Amino acid sequence: MKILPAKKVSGTLDVPPDKSITHRAFILSALAETESTLYNLLRCLDTERTYDILKTLGTVFEGDWEKMKVVPRPFVEPIDPLFCGNSGTTTRLMSGVLASHEMFTILYGDPSLSRRPMRRVMEPLEMMGARFMARQNNFLPMAIKGNHLSGISYKTPVASAQVKSAILLAGLRASGRTIVIEPAKSRDHTERMLKNLGVPVEEEGTRVVLEPSSFKGFKMRIPGDISSAAFFIVLGAIHPNARITITEVGLNPTRTGLLEVMKLMGANVEWEITEENLEPIGVVRVETSPNMKGIIVPKDMIPLMIDELPLVALLGVFAKGETVVRGAEELRKKESDRIKVLVENFRRIGVEVEEFRDGFKVSGKQRIKGGVVDPEGDHRMAMLFSIAGLVSEEGIDVKNHECVAVSLPNFYELLERVMMV
Repeated sequence: MKILPAKKVSGTLDVPPDKSITHRAFILSALAETESTLYNLLRCLDTERTYDILKTLGTVFEGDWEKMKVVPRPFVEPIDPLFCGNSGTTTRLMSGVLASHEMFTILYGDPSLSRRPMRRVMEPLEMMGARFMARQNNFLPMAIKGNHLSGISYKTPVASAQVKSAILLAGLRASGRTIVIEPAKSRDHTERMLKNLGVPVEEEGTRVVLEPSSFKGFKMRIPGDISSAAFFIVLGAIHPNARITITEVGLNPTRTGLLEVMKLMGANVEWEITEENLEPIGVVRVETSPNMKGIIVPKDMIPLMIDELPLVALLGVFAKGETVVRGAEELRKKESDRIKVLVENFRRIGVEVEEFRDGFKVSGKQRIKGGVVDPEGDHRMAMLFSIAGLVSEEGIDVKNHECVAVSLPNFYELLERVMMV
């Protein structure tokens, strides 16, 4: 698909529901003692994998993705391996859940997911009492022999909401307390939801303590996804004639790192919380920002915006001076090696960028000429270069753009809503 330059971008968008929260809502409603009702769920390839696995295990779902009743049932050991597709969240969170159930399961995924490291969840769950076998002891397919677990105190080598959540979900059915200590704070949706359900969870800095507990079913409406909104927010800042408003979007402080960085760069972006329930929800407004300055992204912000970091490189193209991201090795372990894919494709469209082992440096006030890019099947990279196409000189042809369906199936429909060619 060739994305041509747009004369103007303007409008108000209601972005699709949050992917991270949809995964967790499905899992926790399946683990509850009574039925739950979930509203405004995100239907995409990733969340369908979590839904399908829970259904295979015996959970009953009634209704549609706008309003779904979830009736928990005792898990039944599946005959067939469980397919996780491209979803790292499904794989790692369900690893924690399945480790605490005394049955045998196998998880497998697509080629991209099969290259992503799983040892980081296997190790703590084995310490709790589960048994794992995996390809090269690190990659899918992965077999899990669940067990009655014991709580542990565990320092994670990286700040990862998926690893932390896997351990906490396993800890719900363990004997004794479970403690997770991260090197930096990662997104906290799991902790928020568990607290809201009455599970004893204490947080102190990067330390989370959970006591084993059961909980009743719940009602929840999923807010808009800030990670999906991020592409349109960045577009609003870098386009020379733009004004965009995003409504009903989740503004959890562990997810707003990109907004904070944009403020540091001098972007014309504002946000406000209009509703605070389980998660803070609000409005983001952004407009053309010609006076942005490059920055060195503070390292403590990296875990809070890991999925949005490539967008910082795009902001850097239009900022004065240098924009530097370091300490972001995790980008190489995503759906693609996002540092490599970013750098190679930037160069294809005429942007100079320096690659580091753990990040990148972009010199500002460059022009994006255009060309052909290959996101290598990575949904977020396909969306990033589609946004770049709107501010390019000649347009950008995005190969295999259909991969956006992994997280945001109506991405191009939303783009058409705000762009004037």
